[in-house]
Amino acid sequence: MAFEVSVFLENKITHLEGITNILKAEGINIRSLILNNILHGWGVLNLLVDQPEKAYQVLTDKGNSVSLREVIALEMKDETGGLDELLVKISRAGIHIENAYTRLISIANLAILVLDVPDVLEAKKLLLQNGIPILDDKTVYGN
Repeated sequence: MAFEVSVFLENKITHLEGITNILKAEGINIRSLILNNILHGWGVLNLLVDQPEKAYQVLTDKGNSVSLREVIALEMKDETGGLDELLVKISRAGIHIENAYTRLISIANLAILVLDVPDVLEAKKLLLQNGIPILDDKTVYGN
């Protein structure tokens, strides 16, 4: 199971750096991130890190508003149309995607699509029934 760490933060200079500094001090490697401005100067930072449970704990202990949620990671072809091909399969399986982003692991020549879905258990079941393998967390985090 792969997990994403989300941090609610004020969109001000040094706030993002404050989060990355905490993670660096704890030896937590950021594998992918997305920063979204949501409204009135606030945003959500979504992180894929190599130690999500530890990241959740240390960020929470430092007074941040943090959530930890399971995401689904799927391998896709790292070529033109690779994402489209995978999305067609996901759509045919009947899976609604709320958020998504990609991660590349150059050493392994691996492209990954990370999905945030409303019902992880149901989505996993549908993916497997449709022959779409789910990557393990070790592969996703690049450990």
